[in-house]
Amino acid sequence: MNIKILATILFALVSVQAYAVEGKVTISSPANGATVSSKNPIPFVYDAVLGPDGDHLHLYVDGNRVDVLHLLKGTAQLDALPAGKHHICMTENTKAHAPIGVESCVDVTAQ
Repeated sequence: MNIKILATILFALVSVQAYAVEGKVTISSPANGATVSSKNPIPFVYDAVLGPDGDHLHLYVDGNRVDVLHLLKGTAQLDALPAGKHHICMTENTKAHAPIGVESCVDVTAQ
C-alpha cells in the first residue's frame, strides 16, 4: 500500500477518535446573530455528542442556567426574552454537573 494513502487513512482515524473523545455541541436554532421575538417562546434546536466524561447538557441564557437536558438531540423551549441582546450557551457536563469545557454559544437580539 502506498505510504501516502496509509498516512491519510491513519490521520483520518485519529481525527475521528479525537472528535469522539472531546465531544461536540451544535446549536442549529436560533442562528448566531438572529433577531427573535420578545413576545413569544423561542425554539432552541441542538445536537450533541458527549465525550467520555460527559453525562448531560446545561442550557444557559445570559449566564443563568435555565434547563438541564439529558436528550442529546432535540428542541428545548426558551421563555420569551426581554428586548435587547442575549447570550445563549449549551455546555456538556459531568454527572456532578461540572462543565468539561465543551460548549456552543449564540448571540441573539430580542425585539
